[in-house]
Amino acid sequence: MRAQWPPPGSSMPVVVGIDGHDGTGKTTIAKNIAARLGYSYRRPFGGETGLALSRAAVSGDPEAVIKIGAGALARAMETSGEGRPLILDRSWMTVASLVGDDDFRDRWTLWIPTVLCWADLPATLERLALRDEPGETVAWHRHYIDRYRAIAQQMGCAIVDTSHRTEEESTAETELVVLELLGSAGRR
Repeated sequence: MRAQWPPPGSSMPVVVGIDGHDGTGKTTIAKNIAARLGYSYRRPFGGETGLALSRAAVSGDPEAVIKIGAGALARAMETSGEGRPLILDRSWMTVASLVGDDDFRDRWTLWIPTVLCWADLPATLERLALRDEPGETVAWHRHYIDRYRAIAQQMGCAIVDTSHRTEEESTAETELVVLELLGSAGRR
């Protein structure tokens, strides 16, 4: 079900998403890989966009979630510039985690190669406890940890388990997957 990205003959940037639940290390890993390889880095769901996406999900509006998500990803790719490969800090998997499987698969069209950074519940809770942010319930975290993993497995996406690895180990493994996904296009 994976579409080739970029589409043959297109001028869109070569792009890979690094996705996962909060506390998996995805942002750190995405920034590390972009810096190490000289790629562009974008966070499509940061700030107001992320809040709008969350509000649409909480209100139970899958159409709005999909529209906001697709728009944010398209804008991130349009502004990547410099013709360098692009690392996205969150991708379509975040959108998929917020809506039902049927709603998502029936409406989603922007398939970007994506790697899941995943951590088990104890590691996730330990990492999130170090943040100065309001917390969610254990059940909420368990739901999204399981949801992301199920989506990645269903869609055949690579999963990097960051639960008991150092930042360097997780970055190195994810970098190898990114380079594999990008093939020769990522080595320009």
